[in-house]
Amino acid sequence: MIEVKDVSPPVGRKGQYQAEALLVFVALGWGLGFPLMKEAVTGNPVLVILWLRFALAALVVLPFAWRSLSQLNRAGFSAGVLLGTLLFCSFFLLIYGLQYTTAVNTGFLAGLCVIWVPLLAGPLFKVPTGTGTKIGAVLALAGIFVMSGADVQQLHKGDLLVVFGSIFTALHILALDRLGHKAGSAALAFIQIATMAILGLLCSVFMVGQVLPTHLDASVVRAVVITAVLATAFAFWVQTRFQQRTTPARATFIYNLEPVFAAVFATLILNESLSPTVFLGGAIIVLGIALSEYWPALRGYWRRQAAS
Repeated sequence: MIEVKDVSPPVGRKGQYQAEALLVFVALGWGLGFPLMKEAVTGNPVLVILWLRFALAALVVLPFAWRSLSQLNRAGFSAGVLLGTLLFCSFFLLIYGLQYTTAVNTGFLAGLCVIWVPLLAGPLFKVPTGTGTKIGAVLALAGIFVMSGADVQQLHKGDLLVVFGSIFTALHILALDRLGHKAGSAALAFIQIATMAILGLLCSVFMVGQVLPTHLDASVVRAVVITAVLATAFAFWVQTRFQQRTTPARATFIYNLEPVFAAVFATLILNESLSPTVFLGGAIIVLGIALSEYWPALRGYWRRQAAS
């Protein structure tokens, strides 16, 4: 497992807190995106909504990436296309699964990518799996079991699709770690988003047979605009520019607020109820995610306490 080292960021406290406030808005945007997208895909093909979202996001990012795109080489372009393809698979499974389950469940289960990253890093890159990751994986499975009402057969089709989507999110994170140096951050962000838009458009044409929403209403416009600007373009920009101003541990903690925001907005926007089993199962999943990330720091703290 790649340990989370809580080192001081190379900026002042004021700069760190400002960066962390922006990261909170990223987590908020991700959480808000689930209920908004669920509204939009009710009565509309998932692929149509996705390609419109990513096309708008690409247009928003383009002015900021224009200069660096002129310096993009073949390796950087290929890296962006591969990363965009992985991320498209992730979004497709997450949003397609969202049609068949609740936005609350989607928020919790999408966060499992944090656990899949170190688990997949073992067989893919020969990185040993840490104790915290193993504990987190067990807790995640326990959380899914509890969320299903102690009957895994009662899991929605959408829940399983979201879990598979979180695996593709983890693959994207691992690939980004290996390929992120191939191009400038702005150019790489644009190529990824543009790739997702093109794949969404092609799939809409050949799999759905349409490129525009069946029912174009306020919920569709709101979902496309907010998720494109806030949850995609803004999130890419903030992560690229400001995440380095805080510590990895604190950034991960902030990102783990995503399922909490998803639950809050799902309740406010969709009137979804947070049942006791979903609440408890979600809490166990979040605990597993936290332990998988912070186990090295906790272990070090316990050792220092025992030695003192």
